[in-house]
Amino acid sequence: MESSTRKGVSAVIPAYNEAATVGKVIETLKQVTDITEIIVVSDGSIDATAGVARRHGARVIELATNGGKGAAMAVGARAAREDILLFLDADLEGLTAAHVEALIAPLLDGSADMTVGIFSRGRSLTDLAQVVAPHLSGQRAIRKELFLTVGAEKSRFEIEVLLTGEARARGWRVKKVPLVNMTHVMKEEKRGLWRGLVARLGMYKDILVYLLRLTGRKIKTRPALLIILTILLGMALNYHFLTVRATAAEARMLPALELQDNAKRLLVISPHPDDETLGAGGLIAQARERGDAVKVVFMTNGDGFRRGVEKFNGFLPAGPADFLQYGFLRQKEALNALAILGVKGEDVIFLGYPDGGLASLWLNFWDGDRPYTSPCTRQARVAYKLAFAPGEPYTAASLLDNLVTILKEYRPTAIYVTDTGDSHSDHWATGAFTLAAVGRVEGEDPSFRPEVYTFIIHSGSWQMFPVMERKDKPLLPPRYFFAGNMTWYKLPLASGDLERKKKAIAAYKSQALVIPTFMANFERPNEVFARVENREVPHAHGDVTWSEGDRIATDPAGDQLVRKLEQGGDLKAVYLLQDGSTLRLRLDTWGRPGFPVRYTISLYMINAEGPLRRFVLQVPAGGKKAMWLVRPQEYDPVDAAVTYRENGIELTLPALLPPGEHFLMLEAATSVGKIPLDRIPWRLLHVNGGAA
Repeated sequence: MESSTRKGVSAVIPAYNEAATVGKVIETLKQVTDITEIIVVSDGSIDATAGVARRHGARVIELATNGGKGAAMAVGARAAREDILLFLDADLEGLTAAHVEALIAPLLDGSADMTVGIFSRGRSLTDLAQVVAPHLSGQRAIRKELFLTVGAEKSRFEIEVLLTGEARARGWRVKKVPLVNMTHVMKEEKRGLWRGLVARLGMYKDILVYLLRLTGRKIKTRPALLIILTILLGMALNYHFLTVRATAAEARMLPALELQDNAKRLLVISPHPDDETLGAGGLIAQARERGDAVKVVFMTNGDGFRRGVEKFNGFLPAGPADFLQYGFLRQKEALNALAILGVKGEDVIFLGYPDGGLASLWLNFWDGDRPYTSPCTRQARVAYKLAFAPGEPYTAASLLDNLVTILKEYRPTAIYVTDTGDSHSDHWATGAFTLAAVGRVEGEDPSFRPEVYTFIIHSGSWQMFPVMERKDKPLLPPRYFFAGNMTWYKLPLASGDLERKKKAIAAYKSQALVIPTFMANFERPNEVFARVENREVPHAHGDVTWSEGDRIATDPAGDQLVRKLEQGGDLKAVYLLQDGSTLRLRLDTWGRPGFPVRYTISLYMINAEGPLRRFVLQVPAGGKKAMWLVRPQEYDPVDAAVTYRENGIELTLPALLPPGEHFLMLEAATSVGKIPLDRIPWRLLHVNGGAA
């Protein structure tokens, strides 16, 4: 009579110096009922791997010397009681019981001879490696009798390649299993950059030697292939190699940001829930420890993050209600994260404006009769009850009014907000709206003079690469931010503040599921902020002559590849002069201006009272006159003649500065056709309203 006893699975974990992570893997395996035994093979470890594994309940086999991964797996397989083996690495991050069950299910039901786990949506580099070479995955379930026939005893890191080759040669039934939101700790993180790199190259060498032996190629080809592998690895770790030393040196040169005694009321303005913690979580924690008041304003609820909604919704077709539900979830996460940093719920303000739509509001939706409609939530008004002003239309004027009201009521002494040079459209728009609100309130009340600081969240691709030993790597913005006429400061974080920041980041569980590397890269020993200086547009006296004092902002050369190719579109600096009611503008470039580059200048005039007045003009490619794209109805435009310089253009704009104006916001941008090239981000400037 056949036994009805269900088959069990022996889990085998080969481990070499994995004391920091092996316990978590064991605890996850203990949650799976079909795992009847857990075997950890300590492969010559010199740390506490064996002791940690025993404390967590695993059966431990200790090898006196390091024989390699394949040999350790073979030892564990021979010692296993069950007919099905599950092999897992000891340094996994994000492993869940569901991952384990997915790997072993096809073996338990007899539909496969081997399964191979493929990382998905974990770390960029580990995901990429397994897309390119899935046969290198160490997460496998296999029938014991098959594994013992492959001769793994003498193998090291090539064991996965060996198993894949045997499966193809013998016709095994193999299933690939996606391991979503799972990854492992990179060797460079565990052992330090250089020791980790040596270990990685050793792993590649083992694999390469096996492949060469398998194909019968002459051994002399090895050096060339090893060189190629080394070059590819260097490219993958390009950010780390090229910037760590330089940024560490520059970080030491940055002045320290000191929270002054008068900074009793801090206001942090964040585009989405999580940006405040990533960019200023340590600052918030320190301020609360000092007893300073801290309020946090969220411009949006982050309800337009489609990747996040898909994860939250289980990849079912997402409708407007799903995006709104996701927005409620992110509100809750924000409150939890800020509570960890010491901020009370009543000091958290949600404005509820459209995620992904702030730049559109700033650029196009100032007319109160025509609100913006979110393509995700399908809402045209603030839809959240837990909002500062529920029901407000999605217009720029409403959003600006909300910020102005908050500034007047709270009267912060220091404001921290995302920089207008941030590459994310919601982020630079958040900075622009904030500066405009500060200008509006200062125009009404000259005694209102808060210190304004900015921080960077998005600035290219650097955040997507894993950073080894983050606690020792100072955070700096990309170097081109140092060329923007702004003083940058570093805020060192004590170990307690950093731990609170890490816990607050972890509270954003919905984001950690989708962008874990990005989130983790902000767990650094410092934060960086730029001081926004009060700048006044200088006056012209007599004949117009330009000087360095007229320079409002600068931009470095070749900060993007496309700008290197077209230097006439690579901005260098912008100069302004007020000559009575006339505004004179000079735009310098790193190359000769003209065709095929188009130049766009945006000027927003901020009145103490009344609506904001917008002026946008454009110099067509090779054009001799500027075209007005946006202007107030009451403004009688004149032809704005363009004067070309060797490396720049000049514009004279008569009657643009009527009396009573207090502040002006300016942005300059270049493009070729519809392709953007460069921009000098929005700046807030004081003007005298046409007075000579």
